[in-house]
Amino acid sequence: MPADKIIKKRILFVDDEPAILAGLQNLLYKDRKRWEMVFANSGDKALAEMRKQAFDVVVSDMRMPGIDGATLLNVVKDEFPATARIMLSGHAEREAIVRALPALHQLLSKPCDADTLRVAIERGCDSDPARDEKIRAAIGRVDKLPSPPDIFFDLSRVMQSATAGIDEVAALVVRDPGLAAKVLQLVNSAYFGARQKTSTIQQAVSLLGIDRLRYIALTVSVFCTAEGDVQELQALSQRTAQLAQGFLGKSAGEAFAAALLCDVGRIIFMLGMTEQYREVCAAAPPGELVVYEEQAFGVTHADVGARLLALWGLPNAIVDVVRNHHHPDLAPEPLRYTAGAIFVADALAHGIDPAKLDQGTLLRAGVLHMVPAWCAIARAS
Repeated sequence: MPADKIIKKRILFVDDEPAILAGLQNLLYKDRKRWEMVFANSGDKALAEMRKQAFDVVVSDMRMPGIDGATLLNVVKDEFPATARIMLSGHAEREAIVRALPALHQLLSKPCDADTLRVAIERGCDSDPARDEKIRAAIGRVDKLPSPPDIFFDLSRVMQSATAGIDEVAALVVRDPGLAAKVLQLVNSAYFGARQKTSTIQQAVSLLGIDRLRYIALTVSVFCTAEGDVQELQALSQRTAQLAQGFLGKSAGEAFAAALLCDVGRIIFMLGMTEQYREVCAAAPPGELVVYEEQAFGVTHADVGARLLALWGLPNAIVDVVRNHHHPDLAPEPLRYTAGAIFVADALAHGIDPAKLDQGTLLRAGVLHMVPAWCAIARAS
């Protein structure tokens, strides 16, 4: 494609300090050939720009007079749900950060180095514009992932206790993929988290801390209660994670997290396109759901779930496994065995005979020889 035909991604930067905007412009100067960057010095001007022409990503400061970052991103979420939302914050009060959590995808600390900011922006885009638009539109319809009522209330009860420990909280978190995803999102954000990417639920809860997790959970409705199909799917996700851990060993915390989150994209479809998605699920024969999703929406729950987790800053290993858990042979080579184990665990959790799975896919993923042993583990569990 000729250079003049390349469609640039549109990125909007918002900060009330001209020096900060100038610094961002200099920081990302070399990206001007692939991104169309617009700089607004207030929330009002940012919304005016967005209402003139859509943006792929918006990067906003937290503290601004008038419309602050939390308010701006909540408006963007409602009016432009397909736009990826990133917040930069250096010293904002914790109440303001928590108020913004349901509307933001990534939270970065100020000052932010070029590489960190660049990666965050790239995670909000896709190389295929048409596919990118479909994925972002699906994610944009949902502002929070659900937790079943019993987990939500149990978490609230435990966190109201002054003696609550990490193990007790982690035991609740691993029961639900929506809650697990949010905890991993927060602990892997540049603002809340550590320098190293965290892939296990136990470590994520430990690093986030009881006090911070209590405040987040009890101060804002980051999670919503779930009923019916979603709650059933969450139970299946937990079963998939338990089976995958049995296949790979108790030390496979990263695989457990990936298995727990592998169907997060289905939750997004259920919440954003409830009736249409129910029709797709009802029409799809066992093991062929992704084929029917592709036909109906142009993308699958694996695509959508992986993008959401990437936007949230989860480790690439989890994102890649979730994206390829129905095609483990397409995962990066070091992750194929793990993705293959989750592929089989997911099938068993949904009552699908692994013998009906594509044998070539299992062979290329390097797990075909393990299927009989894994089936025996599933029967015994």
